[in-house]
Amino acid sequence: MNFEALVTIYIPCRNYGKFLSQSIDSVLSQLYTNWELFIIDEGSTDQSVEIANKYLNQYPDKIKLIKNEKPVGLQKIANNILGISNGKFMVRLDADDWFEESAILLMVSKLEKTPKAGLVYGNYYYTDEDGKIIGIENRLVLGKEDNSDQLPPHGACTMFRTRSLKNAGGYSQNVNAQDGWDLWFKLSKKIGVVSLKTPLFYYRQHGNSMSRDESRLLNARAKIFEDIANKLEGNYKPKIIAVIPVKESYPNFEGVPFKIVDGKSLLEIAINNASESKKIDSIIVSSESDKVLDFSKKLEENGKVPKHLRLKRTVSKKNDNVPIRDFMFAASEFYQKKSNTNPDIIIFLSLHAVNRRSIHIDKAINVLRISESDSVVSIQEEREPMFKHGLNGLKLINPGRFKKLIFDRERLYRFNGSIIATWVEVLKAHSLFGEKISYIEMSQKDSVQFKNESILNFNDKIK
Repeated sequence: MNFEALVTIYIPCRNYGKFLSQSIDSVLSQLYTNWELFIIDEGSTDQSVEIANKYLNQYPDKIKLIKNEKPVGLQKIANNILGISNGKFMVRLDADDWFEESAILLMVSKLEKTPKAGLVYGNYYYTDEDGKIIGIENRLVLGKEDNSDQLPPHGACTMFRTRSLKNAGGYSQNVNAQDGWDLWFKLSKKIGVVSLKTPLFYYRQHGNSMSRDESRLLNARAKIFEDIANKLEGNYKPKIIAVIPVKESYPNFEGVPFKIVDGKSLLEIAINNASESKKIDSIIVSSESDKVLDFSKKLEENGKVPKHLRLKRTVSKKNDNVPIRDFMFAASEFYQKKSNTNPDIIIFLSLHAVNRRSIHIDKAINVLRISESDSVVSIQEEREPMFKHGLNGLKLINPGRFKKLIFDRERLYRFNGSIIATWVEVLKAHSLFGEKISYIEMSQKDSVQFKNESILNFNDKIK
């Protein structure tokens, strides 16, 4: 086994001077000593550069400092380091985190033992701002406990073969956040991925942590999926239709599709945000109500919405809600008869999702294709402590939430009612979701469902 391989470590830093020394010291304390370290300052206005220079002067042969007058972002930093790296392996350490002393040794050993693997990741400790351990993240083991492709390794402290990174074209610089998804989907299908049970680093939780910027990460993730999906396009483009089931009224909530939000009716909003998706070939408004379908037609005739299809559903003999699978299957059959073309994918779009946008629709379609799933649902991750009934009463099922931590093994998701995308062949098998279900996460704001009058005030508050 070759333990002489050089490892390139890089630490990006912007105003994290109060944490930087601990981060650098953890590199100096590694049991594996054949490494080079690049410290990249991103226009810091604190003492970060002074601290970095102190280490540079002590270890000029091992440490180099790169000063960017203005921040260039993690993606560009990574690609720049890739161009000057001398290491066989490459790993990023964030300036507010630090390594366990055996981290580099264990990761190098694992990759050298498994030459077909291109990346290795491990578990990690959560700490508070002062560095006190508050939890351990025991990741699901890929291939054994998780085949979903939707829980990629942490972007930092994952070690890559440098050549694998270069073959993949490095990091995509057209996204504004890096949370592991970009390279994960570039590499996970092409090269082997291995993991370690040992905690390899300490992941500090504090108010300035970039990982807390939910909206930024979700938007960047959508862009990553779009870029990957564009590379899937070949001579055959799947035929994709959307169905918007519309009920005229609910108990104590009359005339739902005609309700006005920001100067537009709910039905107008739903049709237009579906039409903004360039991936959807046809939109079907499905309803039992002639009044709703006439309103849909008038919206089209008045130029408020684009041309779309209208499906008159048989009036239910019961007051029971019609299952979503039935809405979707009926719409696919209607489209096939209308166009003499078999649809491949159908996407359910709730009328009530007033803040859903085409970016969410496109992301659901992209994830469906990229992950090779049977279906995709839109979800919100449950961030509050949750209980289930046990032998002696309630049992807490995500105790990490009381520490403001989200452990992979405790993640809980709830359908937000907005989107379901599935292959028509799954519906034909009398199933709605199939066996492999993937998801897209939507923010609280984007998940709002207009199902009563009071939601209007709530929606205004979170905009």
